[in-house]
Amino acid sequence: MSVPSRPLAGIRVVDITANVAGPLACQVLRDLGADVVKVEPLTGDAARRITATAPGSEHVTPYFSPHNRGKKSVQLDLGAERGKNALRRLLSEADVLVQGMRPGTLERQGFGAAAVAGINPRCIYVSLSAYGSGSPLEDRPGIDMMVQAESGMLSAQPDGELPRLIPFQLVDGATGHVLAQSVLAALLHRERAGVVNAVEVALYDVACSLQANYLTLHMNTPRPSPQESSRRPVAVEPSGVFATADGHIALAAYVPAHWARFVEVLGDPGLASDPRYVDQAQRSLHAADLRAEIGQILAGRSTAAWVAECQEAGLMAAPISSWREVVESDLFARRGLRVDAEQSGRPVAVVRTPARLSSVGPEQETHIPSLGEHNDLLVGSPALTTPPRER
Repeated sequence: MSVPSRPLAGIRVVDITANVAGPLACQVLRDLGADVVKVEPLTGDAARRITATAPGSEHVTPYFSPHNRGKKSVQLDLGAERGKNALRRLLSEADVLVQGMRPGTLERQGFGAAAVAGINPRCIYVSLSAYGSGSPLEDRPGIDMMVQAESGMLSAQPDGELPRLIPFQLVDGATGHVLAQSVLAALLHRERAGVVNAVEVALYDVACSLQANYLTLHMNTPRPSPQESSRRPVAVEPSGVFATADGHIALAAYVPAHWARFVEVLGDPGLASDPRYVDQAQRSLHAADLRAEIGQILAGRSTAAWVAECQEAGLMAAPISSWREVVESDLFARRGLRVDAEQSGRPVAVVRTPARLSSVGPEQETHIPSLGEHNDLLVGSPALTTPPRER
């Protein structure tokens, strides 16, 4: 019985990106069947050097390993003519170029959108940057952390406390999936209408999109914006994290039907008749009072007890899981999120990309390429990728 081909079988992607967002996008394309050639500088993707520090795990590269399975790696010095010639040959057979250099950088090296169209008019040109071309910040380097700060993600935190970063690369991750989605749309447009797009995705744009509800609120309210500590700026109370007798619980019971059931679970019918909490809007206008009353009740029992009772009542409630608990959980295993891969001859477990297609089996690419592993295969003589020795 023949194995069905994957959706992007026969599509070649040249990946000139580093760290998380771009490599993740190209990993999604690889898992869908594309042949992805990762072009790295002579020193390699910077993510290769972000290693684990736990004893015995120093070989693990958590920013590199999950996003580069099954790719081919070549080293090219794009400042040298031999490196440029090698890239031209790769692009002549490519369907997509994904590049993550600062706006203008690749153009100055002779590989702008117009130049690539001259090499291969069917090659879709995809640009990834922190702040986008034409913006006042286009020349600044930018990473997830900086974009979190400048896009508003660290606002609306408790007064008097140090703003807390989201402790993982949320913007990078979301941007990677948006970029992959954009590539798929561009490929479809090319096949249906013969249109070859230039695509641009910026971390800042994605970060703002992730906050669309709150940014919409602020675009439609007069200054000063409604940011009073005694009220919730939108009508979603009660929801959030609450303390229990032995830990914390995340819950959401702002929908009217859920609120009624939640009051029953709490065993305090007075909450339902209190005029401050009579409807969804009033509960959020009196958020501080409501949270104080709910907090007193929840503090009387354990997290496990409250979660069990809320879930039995059909409410949304969950404990706060640690990363260790997640990777050891039954849910993580049942969803098949672990991929046992191999890097430099050593086993390493990584997280798979999330999309599932019924025609594509659970098999995953498991080989993570070493730096320049495919130089000979794809760009010929190693002399094309290594700088000349000084005489």
